[in-house]
Amino acid sequence: MKYFHNLFLVIGLLMVSIQAFSQAKKPQLVVIPSDALMNQMGLLQLADDMGEVNYVQNYKQAFLDTDLKACISKISEMFNDRGFPLTMLEAQLRNAQGRSIPITIDLRLELNYKINKQGPRDILYFELSAIDAYSSKQVGATSGQSKPAIGETKVNLLQEAVIDKIDKFAADLDSYFESLAQSGRESRLTIESENPLPDDLIDVVEEWLSANCVNGVFSTDNIDDNIIQVSQAMMPLYGPNGKSLDARNFYRPLRNVLTNQGLNVKQVASKNASFSVGGTLGDGHFVIE
Repeated sequence: MKYFHNLFLVIGLLMVSIQAFSQAKKPQLVVIPSDALMNQMGLLQLADDMGEVNYVQNYKQAFLDTDLKACISKISEMFNDRGFPLTMLEAQLRNAQGRSIPITIDLRLELNYKINKQGPRDILYFELSAIDAYSSKQVGATSGQSKPAIGETKVNLLQEAVIDKIDKFAADLDSYFESLAQSGRESRLTIESENPLPDDLIDVVEEWLSANCVNGVFSTDNIDDNIIQVSQAMMPLYGPNGKSLDARNFYRPLRNVLTNQGLNVKQVASKNASFSVGGTLGDGHFVIE
C-alpha cells in the first residue's frame, strides 16, 4: 500500500508540474519586416528630427506587397501554432490611423529575406531577429536558406527554410522570457528640468528604485544640475492586476512620491513615441517645472 501511495503522489506532482508548465506565460510577439528589407523595397526614409536623424518605415505601403504580406502571415502562423500570442502589425496600423500609439508587445521579430538565383532555380535566404521591445536589444537570431527550386512561391520557400530552425529559436525566446520573470525587465528613467534640480532629489529617486526594482537592480548613469538618467532599472513583468507592466505605469507611483515632495512633475512620452513597434515601452520620462 505504501508503494502505491508513493506512486500516486509522484504521478500527482508530475501532473501539477506539467499543468504549471503548460500555463506558463509566453511573450507577446509581433512579426515585422526588418529595416534591411524595407530599404530593399524602397520603403525606408531618413528623417531629420531637430538634428537627430531617424529612419521612417512605410509599413502601410509594405503590406500592399502580396509576397511580403504572405511571408509575415506565415511566420506569425508558425509561432501561433507553437503557443505564442501574436499581435498583427497590419491590424495595428489600421487601428492607429496616424495617431501616436506604441504597440504593446514583449518581443518584435524582424524578418529579412531575399531570393538568390542558381541558374533557373530560386533559393530563399532568410534572417529572423528577436528584439526586446523594452530595451531595444537583440535577444535572439536565426537564419537559413531553402533548397533550390523552380516555380515555388516565396512563402513556400520561406516555410521550408524556417521549418527546421523555428523550434530551437522559439525555445530560446521562451528561455529568455523566463529569465525576465526572475531578473526583471530592463527600463530607463530620465528626470529633467530647465531649472536646477533639488540636491536631495537623487536620494529620493534611488531610494524608490531600490525598493521597487526587481532585486533592487538599477544603474544611475548621469547626475547633473538639470538631469538625472537611470538605466538597467529592472521592473517586474506584470503589475498587481496581472497585466504587462510598461515603464509609464511602473514609474507612475514615483511621480506621486515626487509630487508629495512639493515638486510639479509631468510624466511625458518618450520623444520617439510616435507610432512605434515597441522600443519606447521601457522609457520613463519626467519633466519637473
